[in-house]
Amino acid sequence: MEQVATQVAQKEFGAYYTSTRVAELLVGWAVRKPDDRVLDPSCGEGVFLEAAAARVTALKGQASSQVHGIEIDPKVLRRSLIPLLRRFLIPEENVRISDFFDVRALDQPVFQAVVGNPPFIRYQTFKGPSRQKALGLVRGLGVALPELASSWAPFLLHATEFLDAGGRLAMVVPAEFTHAGYARPVVQYFARKFARIQLASFSDRLFPELNEDALLLLAEGYGGGCRDFRVKRFQGVKDLESVLELRKGFGARVSLAKLQDTNGRLRNHFLPRDLKALYDFLAADSRVCRLGELAQVGIGYVTGNNQFFHLSRNEARELEIPPLYLKRSLLRSGIIKGLRFTSSDWVELRDEGEKVYLLALPKVAERELPDPVLEYLERGKRLGVHKAYKCAVRNPWFSVPHAQAADTFLTYMSGDAPRIVWNAAGVLATNSTHEVRLNSLGRIKPQIVSLAFCCSLSQLSAEVEGHPLGGGMLKLEPSEAARTLVVRPGLLKFSEAQFEEMDYFIRSNSMSSAIDTADDLVLRGVLGLNWDQIQVLRNGLTEVREQRRKRIATSSSN
Repeated sequence: MEQVATQVAQKEFGAYYTSTRVAELLVGWAVRKPDDRVLDPSCGEGVFLEAAAARVTALKGQASSQVHGIEIDPKVLRRSLIPLLRRFLIPEENVRISDFFDVRALDQPVFQAVVGNPPFIRYQTFKGPSRQKALGLVRGLGVALPELASSWAPFLLHATEFLDAGGRLAMVVPAEFTHAGYARPVVQYFARKFARIQLASFSDRLFPELNEDALLLLAEGYGGGCRDFRVKRFQGVKDLESVLELRKGFGARVSLAKLQDTNGRLRNHFLPRDLKALYDFLAADSRVCRLGELAQVGIGYVTGNNQFFHLSRNEARELEIPPLYLKRSLLRSGIIKGLRFTSSDWVELRDEGEKVYLLALPKVAERELPDPVLEYLERGKRLGVHKAYKCAVRNPWFSVPHAQAADTFLTYMSGDAPRIVWNAAGVLATNSTHEVRLNSLGRIKPQIVSLAFCCSLSQLSAEVEGHPLGGGMLKLEPSEAARTLVVRPGLLKFSEAQFEEMDYFIRSNSMSSAIDTADDLVLRGVLGLNWDQIQVLRNGLTEVREQRRKRIATSSSN
């Protein structure tokens, strides 16, 4: 029971404890002089406090006066911290029991080093007064974080206020630091406030037990504008240790102008040097554009209750729903088999008993609907469907908005390779896929975009612009998908036979063969890349994708 209670508390406070090795590494980098004062603003079980006390003692300093912490959970102080404090003769008052967002920097002494692992509480549970308090604090720093921000973002910003001029911050940060929209103002704030920033990611995950990648953030020279921003991927912590021992900068330098251009997004900077050089060169090529220049990318329609609003053929017949109120639909992206979704594909799903019809009711008074429909709506009311959020906020509750067929679908949640699929059947689709509506339909054939998106450049770009989730999945938000690189379709020549061949490859679970064909047509045929350059892209795509898929094995083993 005690273990269960501890796990519940960890989830509530976003506390996932860092290994001794990582704590010692960060503290060893941040604490450099005998009189350096150290703060861990979320000290938990005390791994950073212990490393700090040992480091200060080794430098002939006084851990009893120089090592401080803040912890929100008083039980942790009694269970773990007091024995540690006594061992290093640190007074209990050096650890303040408080919500960090209630602690003001002006009430504390300044510190030369702030170290630790911020709590990671997602926006769904980081809410109410706690969220408003945190967001209010960072607004005082001139940073506006959106409501979707997780707790680590304002925590990290608030932690900088406790630093002395020239001070150093060494923190564990989640992978969202490199790609999340709400992380961008955090990255840019750090670039304004620290003279030197280094960010290390790892192929071997820091927290193998979690579905969460983490990085190490090393920032120094607090109070001065950034002169050096570097990033590097290491195999494991041991590789970083050997670099830090040399007290030199590591990794590829990030142009501050480039950082502004990409709105603080950092994922592409972790690519190997030769791959990044080729990727950046192609991104600047006038024959290459962003998907958002060709199309509008958005989510499919949202019903509020997919099981209720979608019907199989047998259900529609038994309920006697008139065909007038049924539209052909695609409920799940996972049932899309190839590069095109045809009427034959839809009929096959229908005959297999899939829910292939959307109950598409007009915006009318209920009394205007036929009796079979009214009876079904009454059943929905008994089940509380009309009280679901998306239903309750629309009038009438049963009329699903924005249900229009798109030119193509984008499978935005993928364990393998995302695809842009030609909607040859003209069906509707739920928000399990993104809708890609071409700006120049008529001049651009949807199948050209579908084919071009299969090439290594676009597939790699999807990995760079998107972000990995637990279980090895790649997710592309609409804004991320819109930034994905594609070769301009007007330059691409292909035959129907070539498109059918690629469609066949994908239906046969041979995406690599489809990529081979697309690379030949797009990268070699349009961009004129040689096979060595294409291989650089292919190898990079394989490496990035394999790194993402490692999460599957890790997740299933825990």
